[in-house]
Amino acid sequence: MDFTDIDTIRSLQKHLSNLSGLYLSLYDGKGNIILPRTGENKLLSTVMSSPRGKGDYNDFVSQNVERAAKRSDIFLLKGPGGQYHFFSTLHVEKAVFIIVGGGVYLSSEDFENFYRREGPSYGLPPYRVRSWHPQIVIKGHKEIQDMARYVTSVFSLVLDKSNERTSFEKRYRSLKTIYNVMSDIRLDRPADEMYEILMDIVLFLFDADSVSVTAMKDDVFAPGKTAGRLKDRLESVSPKTTGLVSEIINTKKPVYSESVIDILRLGYGDDVTSIHMFPVLSEDRVSALLSIFNTDIQEEDAGIISEICRIAGFIVRVADLRDKYEKCLKEIDTLNSAASYLTSVREPDMLYEVILDTSVNLASAEKGSLMLVDGESHYLTVKAARGINRRLLDEIRIRPGEGIAGKVFRDGLPVKVDDMEHNEWGFFSRPKYRTSSFISIPLKIGEKSIGVLNISDKLTREAFSDDDLILLRSFASYASIALERSTYYSLAGHLKELSITDSLTGLFNRRYFEERFFEELHRSDRHNLSFSLAMIDIDDFKLFNDSEGHLAGDEMLKCIANIAKDSLRVTDVIARIGGEEFSVIMPQTEKDEALLVAERIRGSLRELLPRTWRNFPRDTITVSIGIATFPYDGKERKELIRSSDKALYAAKMEGKDRTILYKGQAV
Repeated sequence: MDFTDIDTIRSLQKHLSNLSGLYLSLYDGKGNIILPRTGENKLLSTVMSSPRGKGDYNDFVSQNVERAAKRSDIFLLKGPGGQYHFFSTLHVEKAVFIIVGGGVYLSSEDFENFYRREGPSYGLPPYRVRSWHPQIVIKGHKEIQDMARYVTSVFSLVLDKSNERTSFEKRYRSLKTIYNVMSDIRLDRPADEMYEILMDIVLFLFDADSVSVTAMKDDVFAPGKTAGRLKDRLESVSPKTTGLVSEIINTKKPVYSESVIDILRLGYGDDVTSIHMFPVLSEDRVSALLSIFNTDIQEEDAGIISEICRIAGFIVRVADLRDKYEKCLKEIDTLNSAASYLTSVREPDMLYEVILDTSVNLASAEKGSLMLVDGESHYLTVKAARGINRRLLDEIRIRPGEGIAGKVFRDGLPVKVDDMEHNEWGFFSRPKYRTSSFISIPLKIGEKSIGVLNISDKLTREAFSDDDLILLRSFASYASIALERSTYYSLAGHLKELSITDSLTGLFNRRYFEERFFEELHRSDRHNLSFSLAMIDIDDFKLFNDSEGHLAGDEMLKCIANIAKDSLRVTDVIARIGGEEFSVIMPQTEKDEALLVAERIRGSLRELLPRTWRNFPRDTITVSIGIATFPYDGKERKELIRSSDKALYAAKMEGKDRTILYKGQAV
């Protein structure tokens, strides 16, 4: 086996040696050295420089290379100098190669045993054993084997590829000029540019009269690129997929004809007297046709042109894969960005708009609608619309199975229609659409449909593609999760609100008051702060209920709650803790400031409460307030509440409609 790229293999040898920490050399199956040792450690070099060491090492390698040539595994042996070496066999086609590497010890003791016993016979002074420690390489048995396997695998790959390239270059040495031209072709060139180069090669190197390249799209060959004497006449012709074209598609082999009938069937005129057609293959599929007109092509040249077409097909395929890869990356980035944005939107109405706008933009469309199923009525209703007057859709109710959206929702399967006038589902175009193509996709959580996404009127006026459908289906999965999450957030928020608020007044309830009170008590104690607690009781509220009725009493409680809440500061917390009793926590508030807050509440109630009662024998409804302040009036929960209750009781005893600060003397 000849190596045409020995420098690359030598560079690989050096790189792997540096990476593994082992010396490496390469032999053929007969024991001839191909690549001398590289990465040799200093101790091995010293041993090899001695008369005994060189002979021992050469004999050791020679015997085991011969032995390795008959095996297919990797084996590890101790060699001259007490170091371990591995022998690994490679088979590339019929050739055999042996990689020899190593030069390591399994342990320091292993090295010292060798040095003391055999070191002098290899020219190593006994008294220098310690000075050699930094120079030796120590690796475990498994580590050496793993490295040997890694080195073998890389060498195998490179040698195999090198062999393929060598065979290729030998076989096509006569194509040097063509390859020089094609070597300048970058793999990122578009297909059209590759076809231009292909035509130039045929025109100038094979003295072609005229040539064309027609690419297949949607199983049809469209008019393609042309060059040569008949350029103008050929550029409007697209070969029909019958006769010769059908044959070349089926066999994937070149065809030739001088038959007038064959040529006319392809759509060419009388000025074409002969035609050679070569397939440009991509993944074993004819992606384009190279046609050469009115040209005598020898069999050997036909083989060369076939090979050029094969290479062109490979390059076009790479370009196509690159385009698809870049498109996929772009779509993934778009989906990730869209999904990231969805996670930040929790308010349902805003989420509906974001989902629809993103979907319409992803498909480059003008119109769309988002429909979700109503949990109670089980009808689909429009939650968001684009390109359509939203008010026109407010009253639309669609049953599962009814119309396009209903069927998509019921079946849980997407629908892409290219032409509403002719489709297998029986859908028909309506005047409100500018194009006859649309996409309808179910929004699903698991196997359960929760809604439908409808997209229509592509901006380019083309039909929606399969790629559009795939992209929208991917986004629909994100959207469905976001919708479900939004539902849970809304439900959780609602349940949380219900759990901490009083259903009648909307104020915080006793449960929340207790939690907040404990928090403020601990915070104030930890940071040596004060806070005040106010107990508020409506004066004569039982009499109000008895004279006006409980419904009027409930309404009065709501009014009092709203006025009291509006009279507080932002940091204050008010809660309804009993029938007509309220409590206010005032963080970081001393007695004097707490008194001002309480008096503001009391004054606002006297002024703002509507006097709608008829039988209640009072001109106004008033409140009594008792205030206690931490830590002066109590450091524990019960003590502070008892103090504020005593202050409230004192306010009642002194005539009601007043605020009393607890001073230790309240009854």
